[in-house]
Amino acid sequence: MTLRKASSLLLACGLLAPVLSAQAALTSSVTNTAYSQVAGANTINFGNTDAPGNSENSKAVAGSAAPGDTLLQGTLAGVGYQYIDGALFNNTNVISGTAARPVGATGNYLSVGTSSHQKGPSTLTFSTGLSYFGFLWGSPDTYNTVTFWNGTTQLASFNGTAVKANANGDQTFARYFGVTANGGDVITKVVFSASNNAFETDNHAFISAVPEPETYAMLLAGLGLMGVVARRKRQLRR
Repeated sequence: MTLRKASSLLLACGLLAPVLSAQAALTSSVTNTAYSQVAGANTINFGNTDAPGNSENSKAVAGSAAPGDTLLQGTLAGVGYQYIDGALFNNTNVISGTAARPVGATGNYLSVGTSSHQKGPSTLTFSTGLSYFGFLWGSPDTYNTVTFWNGTTQLASFNGTAVKANANGDQTFARYFGVTANGGDVITKVVFSASNNAFETDNHAFISAVPEPETYAMLLAGLGLMGVVARRKRQLRR
């Protein structure tokens, strides 16, 4: 199923909010869900460190890493990803003045802010271009900003009002926010920033703009079948 068909189906089912305004390079959508509803999306696992109570992942403790250090990296569905800066929290309760787990999140979640152990902004880069990227956006604030890039070209930037008109940090509110690249554009970098504490996200998901090997195999199989049909038609005409 194509992204366009998937989006149309979700709109018909009432899962997607109306498309939000954006730069021409990207189309955005919002769903009242914890995970991406786009077919074929791959979700990055932030892990679960079982950090006790109101504490954070040891990687994110103040002074444990210098600015520009890698917070998390890996490979998923053949695509490499790397997070530079930011913090992974695993708190069951609100960390007063610092961070709150997004509604619907489990295990670790990413938090970006101005405190030393959050080290914002957090920059996420991919080894190949994406056609789609989405994430669970918790307690949105007007000072939360997510920016999408294709190489050195900025595609679009959104703040908390993209998911909540009155983006006032409501910790009981979370929505899944996603963008789809239009035309020949792809997403290679996503930057999460906040001018105050904090910007909390989870369940980051993506779709590569490069077809996976299985897609090529299906395409070749389809072309082969078309060739067989064409030969059979020629034989029947003789």
